[in-house]
Amino acid sequence: MQMNKKILALLGTGHAITDISQGALPMMLAFLQPAFALSQLQVGVVMLAFNLSSSVIQPVFGILSDRFRAVWLIPLGCLLSGAGMALTGFSTNYPVLLLIALVSGLGVAAYHPEGSKNARLASGARKATGMSLFSVGGNLGFASGPVLATFFYGLAGLHGSAGFLVLNSIMAVLLWLSLAGITSTPSETGDIARQIKDATPGVLHKKTVGNGMPWFVIPIAMLVTVVIMRSFVHFGLVTFLPQYYVHYLQHSEKYAAAIISLFLFAGVFGTLIGGPAADRWGLKSVIIASMASLIPLLYLFIHLQGFWTIIIVALMGFVIISTFSVTVVMGQEMMPDNVGLASGLLLGFGIGMGGVGATMLGWVADRWGLPAVFETMIVFPVIGLLLAFLLPGREELARRQQV
Repeated sequence: MQMNKKILALLGTGHAITDISQGALPMMLAFLQPAFALSQLQVGVVMLAFNLSSSVIQPVFGILSDRFRAVWLIPLGCLLSGAGMALTGFSTNYPVLLLIALVSGLGVAAYHPEGSKNARLASGARKATGMSLFSVGGNLGFASGPVLATFFYGLAGLHGSAGFLVLNSIMAVLLWLSLAGITSTPSETGDIARQIKDATPGVLHKKTVGNGMPWFVIPIAMLVTVVIMRSFVHFGLVTFLPQYYVHYLQHSEKYAAAIISLFLFAGVFGTLIGGPAADRWGLKSVIIASMASLIPLLYLFIHLQGFWTIIIVALMGFVIISTFSVTVVMGQEMMPDNVGLASGLLLGFGIGMGGVGATMLGWVADRWGLPAVFETMIVFPVIGLLLAFLLPGREELARRQQV
């Protein structure tokens, strides 16, 4: 089974344009904060609104993807994501801003399950590597978001956000015109065609453990929790690094945008390395290494200053984002008959729950100051590491699938 690089490139590019809004929103909030006199908690709540609409709803789109042919969600999701972000600069008040964030998040939710499912189909036997190529598109989009938000703001102030609609509309049209090629992928990668044909739509994998419970329920719950812990740190950094550099260290908005983009672009390299590493050494091993590395990096960020903090920000981006594709593939391996649902749980619910973490950290910032945010974050990878040790390894996953 050969990897279809053309389809992966197309889906990865769509992923990039769709996820620009996720990176742009924190920077737009830095611009909007003085206009609406927002507290740090209110900033966190906007992130929560965005991430709840892209997380809680995403498994529903995943179920829809498993039950029906819903490839049209790919261009629609891309368009909605950009339309919502374009409207942020035209918000008239805080409640409207919350509503717009919800709309943009809904677009992200629509794109990911169907996009990741078709990326898996195009990956052939090298699933972690193929998913890393798809994920790196999202990482690039996320990383470009702060830079584009700052660029558009420099062109036309808050109303420059309209530029996001132009980008996403063009990409949505390209995706719509390419739907025939995307849907032809299953016939080119035989295992997926058989999987879709043989599986009962919308029914969970039937392999059980003695009490009638599907075997993967407990491991998938642990995996989702690991992803949530990772997301608390990820979205905490994405949300509060700009606030920290602009409002605490008194750096310029451009400097803050460069720092957050450095964090996210480092994640692009992490993704490119994480997928092949997981194919070689195992999914579980890469997840454990990521969580274990994150703990000392957060500690050093708090206690070092100057140029060293820039290095640490880059390393944190590399370590955190390197496992995005790895955790998705592990979930899909646990739930091979419900790939869309697995993708929705891990790309959507697990990652999107980072908005809850951002809200909690916003409360911490309002009560104890922005530096306390980064001290609090250390707790999350500690929990994630402990749970990662309990995840099934390569041999156990293979054994379970053969039962």
